[in-house]
Amino acid sequence: MRKDFWKQPDFFFILLPVLAALWALLSGLIFYPRHIKAWSDKKAQYAEAAVLIEQILQLEPARVHYQEQGGQSEEFDYTTEVDRFTKEFGISSGSYTLNVRQALKQKGKTRKSADLSFKSIKIETAAGFLSAMLARWPDLQCEQIALDKAGTAKNEWNVKLRLVYIY
Repeated sequence: MRKDFWKQPDFFFILLPVLAALWALLSGLIFYPRHIKAWSDKKAQYAEAAVLIEQILQLEPARVHYQEQGGQSEEFDYTTEVDRFTKEFGISSGSYTLNVRQALKQKGKTRKSADLSFKSIKIETAAGFLSAMLARWPDLQCEQIALDKAGTAKNEWNVKLRLVYIY
């Protein structure tokens, strides 16, 4: 009985066109509108990103060509950059210590590392500081982060960072 089913011409002339029409109907009424909505959402996200990119280009046009400038990588100085970003985030000079290690050559690249410790700092401030530093210097990496609760204060932490800059 089953073998006879596949040999019936009704199967090929009626059921397959019905299935194809059902697929076309589903595609036109459900799948295509979903795709159009998803595409319009992506276009809106792109428009928002384009505005942000324009703002970055206006504020710091040198960032665009940062990686292309070979000599600028060697100008990185932990003391200068940490001082600049701590002032930007309102961190006093007495609440952090910076220990810079001597630069090492590894596999044809130079590796500068430093330990940075913050005493009694809010976690949001520390995260903003680290995020800004890493965004400004793409070759800078944070190898290690240690958080310790500072006393009984609600949002005060002792933060230790190990930063590595490879160029």
